[in-house]
Amino acid sequence: MRQLCKWLPGIFLAMMFTGCNKPVSVLLVTGGHAFDTVEFLEVFDEMNGIVYDQAWHPEALELLGTAAIDDYDVLVFYDFMVDLPESDSSVYRALTEAGKPMLLMHHALCNFQRWDGYMEMAGGRYVMAGYEPDSTLHSGYRHDIDLDVKVVDRKHPVTLAMEDFTIHDEGYSNIRILPGVTPLLTTDHPDCAPLVGWTHTRDRSTVVYLMLGHDRYAYEHQAFRQLARQSILWLAGD
Repeated sequence: MRQLCKWLPGIFLAMMFTGCNKPVSVLLVTGGHAFDTVEFLEVFDEMNGIVYDQAWHPEALELLGTAAIDDYDVLVFYDFMVDLPESDSSVYRALTEAGKPMLLMHHALCNFQRWDGYMEMAGGRYVMAGYEPDSTLHSGYRHDIDLDVKVVDRKHPVTLAMEDFTIHDEGYSNIRILPGVTPLLTTDHPDCAPLVGWTHTRDRSTVVYLMLGHDRYAYEHQAFRQLARQSILWLAGD
């Protein structure tokens, strides 16, 4: 009974977004970058109303190109695959053309450095040295900083009822961001880009990007967990 009571509130909330009585199904795509695996997965283990499978690259890329992807309501990318060849872009183009909802988190902004279309999908890009000859366009990062994060719109489903917060995390600076994205979260830290969370659409897909989430200190923050969960529920019901 205790376990049932734990799940019921999350299931009811998921029903409000998806109009169904089953948990939201998520595919969590990882690989290419070390992270605090146990603590990160605990974030998803404790999401009431949400169930997930984890897929690591290169197997994840193969799965994304199959009909099995239809079993998932939302795709969550926490991968770091900078050297994916442009030929693999057909998999991602098929996903956006099919309208698959996506949540991209933290270093997923670095993927596909050789494919310009990835920035169109993600809404932005971390530009890595070695892939862009103009050094003034290279992005930067800073570990272990305290980001004062401001919520742009407390009525948006991703940031619904959230207050401003401070999180110990990693910041990305000098990133490229598409004009027209909908801002969700901002910061004024000098070692971080002003915009740290946004949403936009690519083809038929709705995409959310959250810069937060470098390590266990971020994973344990209640605001990070709330953002991840509300993003997934909103995307599932979009």
